[in-house]
Parts: sequence; structure tokens; C-alpha cells
Amino acid sequence: MAVLDPGVTKRRWEPEKGVKKHNERIHRESKFVDDHGNLPFTFSKPSKPKRHNNVECKDCGHIASVPINTIGMICTECKKYVSVEEV
Repeated sequence: MAVLDPGVTKRRWEPEKGVKKHNERIHRESKFVDDHGNLPFTFSKPSKPKRHNNVECKDCGHIASVPINTIGMICTECKKYVSVEEV
């Protein structure tokens, strides 16, 4: 295996017509897709499911699904701020 001295080869591969032309082509193609955006797919990440618990309002007994760290809520039935108990 041959050892190369620093500076003997270039650090990265460069396209035939140059980096500037390559970047312009990428920009032009991206702009075309943005303008004519009729692609059958999207590039967004899927949302992660959030963990929920069923809790009960201490005043009226209404059961709601809330995130796991909830200790109090405004009940949609009695319209008061109440502590919650896990069901």
C-alpha cells in the first residue's frame, strides 16, 4: 500500500464541468420541482406517537386522554381546573 504525501491529490471529487455548473444544475432542478410540485410523495418525517393516559376529573368524573406527565387540566365538562387521577 502506497502512502501519499499531503497535497498530492485533491480532497474531493469535482464534476467534469466544474463545481459551479454542478451546483447551478442542482439548484435549477430543485426550483423546477418546487414550482411544479406535483410529486406523488413528500419528504417529511413521520410524527412520533405520543404516550397518553386516561385520567378522570375528580369533580365530575369525566374521563379524558392526556399526555403522561399531566397532573391537572381544565375539564371540558365542568370547565374548572382540577387535579386528575389515572383510571
